[in-house]
Amino acid sequence: MKHYYVTCLNCGANLDPDEKCDCKEKYSNIKEEKEDGNND
Repeated sequence: MKHYYVTCLNCGANLDPDEKCDCKEKYSNIKEEKEDGNND
């Protein structure tokens, strides 16, 4: 049986198909900061 990975669309990490990436939790505050500082 071949082991395969799925790629997280948010951070590009290789995950097991049944594994949930926690990048949204990790990067949520960073994303907000980015959007905040993007107003020219």
